[in-house]
Amino acid sequence: MKKIILSILFLSNLSYSQNRYSQTTTSSYTPMTLSEMMVVPQNLSNKYNENQKYLYSLKNWILELKPQVTEQSFLDRFNAEYNDLVKIEDKDLSKATKYLQQTENAIREIISDYNIWVKQQNSAQNNTTNNQTNTQNNVDYGSLAIKYYNEKDYPKAIINLSKYLEIDKNNTDALFYRAMAKSELNDLYGAISDYEKIIELNSNYPIQVAKFATVYNNKAYCLVRQKKYQEALPFVEKALELDKTEWFIWDTRGEIYFNLASYDKSLKDLNKAIELKENDNSYFLRGLVYIKLGQKEKGCKDLSKSGELGNTEAYEKIKINCK
Repeated sequence: MKKIILSILFLSNLSYSQNRYSQTTTSSYTPMTLSEMMVVPQNLSNKYNENQKYLYSLKNWILELKPQVTEQSFLDRFNAEYNDLVKIEDKDLSKATKYLQQTENAIREIISDYNIWVKQQNSAQNNTTNNQTNTQNNVDYGSLAIKYYNEKDYPKAIINLSKYLEIDKNNTDALFYRAMAKSELNDLYGAISDYEKIIELNSNYPIQVAKFATVYNNKAYCLVRQKKYQEALPFVEKALELDKTEWFIWDTRGEIYFNLASYDKSLKDLNKAIELKENDNSYFLRGLVYIKLGQKEKGCKDLSKSGELGNTEAYEKIKINCK
């Protein structure tokens, strides 16, 4: 069995400085300037952003570690830490530094315990070489799959995920990564098939790497890319039943309504998506909706904003609609 090795690169990503400030009292009162009054909110904002990066790093670390683990009890511990991170993700992260540090320490403890367990198993189970070989192969497939996926080498990621699933066919996390890799390669039928398998298995094998609502949303968006808008609508509505906090789910339904020429409904959903998070796609679609509704100035401003956020297609639409 293979021990988990802590990556020096990853540890460097978890190094965060502590922002501190002091308060002093004086015998007289001097009104604070606006810039002075903004120091505390700005510090809190900086700390929120810093801890948000810290949280995402911890989540990614757990996802990288899990494919290397062969014992369910340790997977359960990793899953518990991951789920706790998900629970605090939308809370006030400016105050979560201590909690995140405790989570990092807990992950390190799991790694240490797992390495001890591996050593004990290797010394006690010399007669199970064949089983260990199969398990090690699966760990290798999982590690390679994540490596190739992060490098955007999606064909190799799919090959290794498929080999992983030959041994652990009900692993919904592996199915999710394979579905996303297939989607990146425009294998939409294959991606939809994997998302359907996750939906079928989830009651007994809950997905850990993403929200269950995201599975329904992603299946819906594959259907959108196939221009099957009416067929996609029930799946995105199921996603919204499960979770109304993700901007991209509202964006998906907004895009569906746009293509069904339900512009008022589309506008409402895209407003909600932008309210949750400013993003180039929602501004792009909302700009087109405004233009369809005869509100050219609003539409062109949204297309410009979409371009600012990185959507180069927005400038093609500006050339056509905003002369």
